[in-house]
Amino acid sequence: MNDTIGSLVAQLAQTNIELWHEEDKARVDDDHQVAAAKRNVDRLNQRRNDLIERVDEAVMLAIEESRARGERG
Repeated sequence: MNDTIGSLVAQLAQTNIELWHEEDKARVDDDHQVAAAKRNVDRLNQRRNDLIERVDEAVMLAIEESRARGERG
């Protein structure tokens, strides 16, 4: 995983936008469209959660690296 924190946050923002659009699609009277949108919402929520975990890991790694440089410094 060579993604930067900025790259991960950008991916998270894009996923949030996609998620909001899918949630809008789920607010119609067409049951088939609602079902498809709900499946996509579930998929996007999982991607969102995965990205949040990756952001957390990247931030923690950056903190650890900063501390290690400070101890050497």
